[in-house]
Amino acid sequence: MLIPAPRVHHATGPHGTAVLDIRRGKWLMLDPDATKIWRTVTARGSTIGLADEIAVPTGQDPQVVGERITVFVGALLAAGILIDTARPARRKGRRR
Repeated sequence: MLIPAPRVHHATGPHGTAVLDIRRGKWLMLDPDATKIWRTVTARGSTIGLADEIAVPTGQDPQVVGERITVFVGALLAAGILIDTARPARRKGRRR
């Protein structure tokens, strides 16, 4: 399940979503397309079915849309903005 990191606060308005990482003091501004992905993740905990929801009505290829969604969500995971609760937490420091 995907969830926002505990240190992340977010608010959505008519033009997109503002995401604040309070630990780093950095803002991430999401456009309307990225906001649709963000809303889906925060409401459902996944993006399953989202590619079809976006692609079919607009005549796009669901596979291409799905790949773009995967890349975007991967970037949010790598930045620590989202957490995948199905994956074990990474430990800080060196392994011994």
